Amino acid sequence: MQEWRKLLASLAVCAFFLFFWLNGPLQVAPEVLRQEHAESRFAMPKLVKHSEGETIRSFRAIRTETDDCFGCGLLLLDKKSERPAFGLLATDASNPGLSKALGAKVLAHSRPFVADSLHLELLPSFDLYYALSGQTIGSRQLYLESTDVVRGIRGYAGPVDIGVVLAEDGRIVSLHHVASEETASYLRMISQAGFYRQFEGLRLSDGPQQVDAVSGATLTSEAIAGTLTALSRKATPFPLSDYLETGDTVFFSVDAVLSRIWIAHAAVIFLLFFYGLQRRWKKSKRGMLVLQLLSVAYIGFFLNNSFTYVSFMHPFIGTSVSALVGLYAFFCLLGAIWGKNTYCKYVCPFGNAQRLLLRISPVKPKRFFIPDKGLYRLRSGLSVVLIAGVLLGLRSWSNFELFPDLFGLEWLSFWFFAALACVALTVYYPMIWCRLLCPTGSVLDWLSDAVKTRNNRR
Repeated sequence: MQEWRKLLASLAVCAFFLFFWLNGPLQVAPEVLRQEHAESRFAMPKLVKHSEGETIRSFRAIRTETDDCFGCGLLLLDKKSERPAFGLLATDASNPGLSKALGAKVLAHSRPFVADSLHLELLPSFDLYYALSGQTIGSRQLYLESTDVVRGIRGYAGPVDIGVVLAEDGRIVSLHHVASEETASYLRMISQAGFYRQFEGLRLSDGPQQVDAVSGATLTSEAIAGTLTALSRKATPFPLSDYLETGDTVFFSVDAVLSRIWIAHAAVIFLLFFYGLQRRWKKSKRGMLVLQLLSVAYIGFFLNNSFTYVSFMHPFIGTSVSALVGLYAFFCLLGAIWGKNTYCKYVCPFGNAQRLLLRISPVKPKRFFIPDKGLYRLRSGLSVVLIAGVLLGLRSWSNFELFPDLFGLEWLSFWFFAALACVALTVYYPMIWCRLLCPTGSVLDWLSDAVKTRNNRR
């Protein structure tokens, strides 16, 4: 009976990942209304009113007789009359991309990045603010920002706001991270890997392009590239076509793609799972020591890519899953079904860091004052709260994991010292993080318990 339960669970896991691998994540709801507009000197956005605490904008298209007979070759009337063709009111609530507060941020964020920051001008489009620098043709630069403009593209912990500086020839001068809830160690990894420099020199007129994603921070890399693509489309045709040599239509897109090295990473992770699952060879102390060292050194410090419970939820909150993360999650689920949570026992670098410390510690461990059943219930309750929070939109809660700060060596982070304290505390209370606080272990234990028969649980 238990084997059938495991087989059915394995088939369900395979179907789950195959579906989302082929179709991508469940996306957020599409825009119900999208403004399509074409600007000329007769149709430009005008800021007409400021009220206390909020800005109300009215956009008018001004039409003249030249528009009525465009291309007909008739004589024009001497007197041109201007009359509004349509009107549109927008407030900060209905169009946050043009809020007064955001405009001030865009202007402030642009100053360190543009060449002529002394001659910066903040201007509105229909969907966003942009900053224009330089006084002469040929020296001007355009700054765009995705904050409150691009929605539906998420990294590991939510949207990644970026700013981009463009030259008049449509070339990207520089790309910058503005704000996000991403783990600090992942952002530092991306910056040190030269990820942002790959965008320099790309031209909007060259169509689809690719850059190399950073292994270990794949979701963040993909989110940055996707956000830049969406931002360029939001700014088409205005203001791009007015200031850059891109034409009225921009087909620019950029994808962050992992190099083939991810296959080697996946192979190492697979071997660790295989060693934990196999029963043919006895797991000796020396073999376990090698496995623990490899886990900490390779997955921990080199990749900084421990698996987390949030990976299960990514398809439901609009985050794409890379091939490496998808296979990693797949191994974890199969390990929970067939090996009684193989990931936590053998593969997790944070758990193995604690086990290595226990090997060399001269201190005699103590029994924690809360019984094991109580620890299990506390950890399960915490996991339910965290999962509900992330699904309800509290994406910063997905950072409730200590391994990125520990293995990323974030010396100035509070969470680095919290992680260090948890590892050190295991000398007195063995594996206390894993038994009391780890939501990933809780989710995998739920799955492992679900495939057991009642007789085995007694």
